[in-house]
Amino acid sequence: MRADRTGWIAFLVALALALVTADCARRGGPPPIARGTPCAACGMKADDLAFACERQVGRGWRVYDAIECLIGDVVGTEGDAVATPAGAVFLADYDTETLHDADSLWVVKGSFPTPMGGGYAAFLARAAAESIAAQTAGRVDRLAAFVAVKTARAE
Repeated sequence: MRADRTGWIAFLVALALALVTADCARRGGPPPIARGTPCAACGMKADDLAFACERQVGRGWRVYDAIECLIGDVVGTEGDAVATPAGAVFLADYDTETLHDADSLWVVKGSFPTPMGGGYAAFLARAAAESIAAQTAGRVDRLAAFVAVKTARAE
């Protein structure tokens, strides 16, 4: 009887450790964006994951189909910044479609097609961002700089 009980306790301890470890692993970043998830700002489906992004709000995540939707949501309708983008925002690298902290990416605003037509794309490599900017008459900067410009124009 004692062996059965010891085995059961060992199983429960192992299960608890697995759950705690899984929960800790998820806290490192946002959940993956599922193709077709509706954008939190405009409702359009996030079908092109090269432009999709996420922002943490409380304990949840808001998904956007394009960087311009995220910027509009961060700035808000009254022009007031409703959230600081640094550390709570993840953008997709245009080349790999993988999500990364916004501070680690270079954002291009240029004349090229994007889901919402704003011409924003994010890149891990500054050289890739500068190449696209040169081809599209765009400019390269960090997300926070584009948010600041939008906030200044809204005031």
